[in-house]
Amino acid sequence: MDAAVHEVGDELDRLCELVNVGAGHAATALARLVGRPIWMSVPRIRMGAATPAPVAGDDAWIFFEVQGALGGALVFRLPREARGTLLAALLDEGEGEAQAESALREVGNILASHALSAVADLVGVRMLPSLPSLVFEASGPALAAWRARAAGRVCIETNLVDRAGRAAIELVWIPADAPGGAVTAPF
Repeated sequence: MDAAVHEVGDELDRLCELVNVGAGHAATALARLVGRPIWMSVPRIRMGAATPAPVAGDDAWIFFEVQGALGGALVFRLPREARGTLLAALLDEGEGEAQAESALREVGNILASHALSAVADLVGVRMLPSLPSLVFEASGPALAAWRARAAGRVCIETNLVDRAGRAAIELVWIPADAPGGAVTAPF
C-alpha cells in the first residue's frame, strides 16, 4: 500500500472518530432537550458522489462556520417531521414563527457547542462556532452557496436518531483541510 494513501486513510479515520465523539455529545444534549433517548449513527464520508443527496423542500438547515485549529463548517439538517417533533417538545402550543426560529437557532447553538467542545477537549485545541444561519429554502441562494463551498471537499455525516431509528437531525462536518478527492455536499 502506498504510504500517502495510508496517511490519507489514517487522517480520514481520525476525522471520523472526532465526528463520532462530537456527535455523541450532541446526541446527549439533544436527548436532554427533548426528554427521550437519542442515538447516533456511525459517521460516513461522502466522497465522489455524482449528485448531491436528495433534499426535501421543507427541510431546514442550521449552518456554522467553525473557527480554530480544526476549522471548517458544521451543518445540521432538520427534516420537517423531526423539526415539528422537536418544536413541540420545546415550545408551548400557539407560539409563533419567530419563537420557533429562535428555538431552532438555540438548539443549533447547543448542539454545535457540545459537539465542538468535546472535540476540542479531546485534541486539546480551541474551536468556536459562528452565530447560526437558519435556512429553509431548498433552492435558495444561501443553500446554493453552502453546496458550492462543500464541492470538492470531504463531508463527514451522521444522524442523530430516536428509538425507532427515525432521523431527528443530520450532522455534517466539512473540515477545513481534510484530505481526499472530490466530494459532493450531502445537503
